[in-house]
Amino acid sequence: MPRTEADRILKSSRHAIHLTDDLLEPQTPLNRYVLLRTHGRQCERMRRFIGEANASRERLENAVEALRQLMPVDAFRALLKAEGFATTPRTLAERISRNQSSTLIGCDKPGHTIAASQHLIVGVCYEVIDLLEDCSVNPKIFGLLRKVVPSRQVEIAQFMIALDRVKVNWARVLIALTPQSQLADPSIPRTQCAGITANQIEAMESESTDLSKEFRNTAERLGSWDLEFIAVRGYLNRLMDNLKIVRYLAHHFPKQLAQFQGVLETAPRS
Repeated sequence: MPRTEADRILKSSRHAIHLTDDLLEPQTPLNRYVLLRTHGRQCERMRRFIGEANASRERLENAVEALRQLMPVDAFRALLKAEGFATTPRTLAERISRNQSSTLIGCDKPGHTIAASQHLIVGVCYEVIDLLEDCSVNPKIFGLLRKVVPSRQVEIAQFMIALDRVKVNWARVLIALTPQSQLADPSIPRTQCAGITANQIEAMESESTDLSKEFRNTAERLGSWDLEFIAVRGYLNRLMDNLKIVRYLAHHFPKQLAQFQGVLETAPRS
């Protein structure tokens, strides 16, 4: 990184004073209880986030599939036209026409990696500094992040922000469970935690890696999902306000009607 660019970031960042300090990491060893408790909470938060997103997405997909089944029915299309629903929102029409299986949350992206510049400011990737600019950050977190490669620094910062846990212990556990190959110096053995065996660390690392990958994939899809949900929910709200359409569905297609109602009963994401 050019000196002028480094100077610009140091001057503009509210964390600059910390970046010019010694950036010491916590001196006390990572406690077994802290490691197990924090890792458990991380996994619990990720599973809950993924589960809630998938449950809502499944209801949405069911409603779209119900519309996909109804649209070829001449009587239903005629009723829609007569009641002023001759056209559907473009977002909804596109979803009805495309393959459902290609949009499921949780599908991994082959070869997906986090891009990060190799440019560092006192050992910290400057993308991380930008990510954490609006967060309250304990300076020790920067000292910890220097122990891993830039791409892992970015991954850890994004992860803590997404779970609203920019905390020293969370950073310590994520770094403790970082694969050896992603350490800034892979030749240095990872710090051992008293009372935790190498096999336990390996199992937690594997669990954390798998859950983190699914969590990121889920989070990346939520932006487009929210837009589609708004379109589908708005359209179904108008349909369900029409007494003739509701009576027709209740008499001829009760299963599809229940799927529509399931979407409407789903609380919108805040």
